[in-house]
Amino acid sequence: MLHDHDDENRLPQGNIAPFSDRVVAFSTDVAIFSAGYLLSLKLFFPAISVWSNPHSNLWKGLWIALFLIYSAYSSCEGRRSLGKALLGLRVTDSQGEPLSLQSAILRSVTYIVSSIFNLGFLWSLFNRSGQCWHDLVVGSVVVEDAHKSDGARLLVRAAALACMSFAIGQWYWNEVAAPRYHRIMDVAYANVGLREISALEGLYFEKHGRYAHSLVSLAPLTGTPNKFLADMDNLFDKSTGVQIETSEKGFTIRAQAIDDNRTLVAVNGP
Repeated sequence: MLHDHDDENRLPQGNIAPFSDRVVAFSTDVAIFSAGYLLSLKLFFPAISVWSNPHSNLWKGLWIALFLIYSAYSSCEGRRSLGKALLGLRVTDSQGEPLSLQSAILRSVTYIVSSIFNLGFLWSLFNRSGQCWHDLVVGSVVVEDAHKSDGARLLVRAAALACMSFAIGQWYWNEVAAPRYHRIMDVAYANVGLREISALEGLYFEKHGRYAHSLVSLAPLTGTPNKFLADMDNLFDKSTGVQIETSEKGFTIRAQAIDDNRTLVAVNGP
């Protein structure tokens, strides 16, 4: 249950941590676990790109759980996370005392609620005690140490900015650039496949005096028919297949690329 307004009035005000310092501290901790997620994903699946790994969602869930455990452990009984230690911050209860383990666990789990559109974190901007939703649940506050190193804070801010830039770049690649890149490449590879089929049609005509109606007829000309057919399956939409229309004078080959739009590609020959 959220603590009421009277509880908020009793919270210490003079040494409440600035919102900017909390963001940097939290981002530092997140960056550490993000690096662990990426490195471990590459270590366990070295042959698969970390950006397109089919196990990524499961792996993210594991590292999010580890982060919540770390956050709970480092917020209770006088401990603090690396990010908060570097910024000179600590989590206390409304009386300035260390949180209990039970309160720290509940506070950490409630990060999930605060992460909904980041509304729970932004709430501290409107709360005069600087409390996020996960603070309100247990009555905690984030306070500054009496003596903080400005040099360390500056260094951590620079590192946090670098991490934020990396995170933004990663989001842009995953959500904007990568899908567009893959769509372009899928269509390009499909066109390369059509040119290969077209070349095989020329060889088939020289040998038989007519053009082939299917990939199965063309496959033996490659010397590795099974591999050729498997490669074609990877280039074109299997549900529609490769359609070949022939006449005495030439041929037309049509297929759909495997991009999201299932782009139609075609080639005429000879």
